[in-house]
Amino acid sequence: MTQEDQLIADIAYCIDDLELNDEQIGIYLRGAEELGVSCRYMAEEFVFVSETQEEFHRLHVDPDYLKIDWRLN
Repeated sequence: MTQEDQLIADIAYCIDDLELNDEQIGIYLRGAEELGVSCRYMAEEFVFVSETQEEFHRLHVDPDYLKIDWRLN
């Protein structure tokens, strides 16, 4: 698949499946591009719905969540 074909598929996925608006599509496309993956892959592997505000903040905002300590103690 060419880059152009992938971009068309990603935009179609954002519109048809995720029902994003133009601004959201731009943000989503940039995020997928930074990760080097398709929009569909990013949605299936990295995006999930949090049950509560606390869970959202813990998983998405807390800088210490999943922080890796590389020291060998």
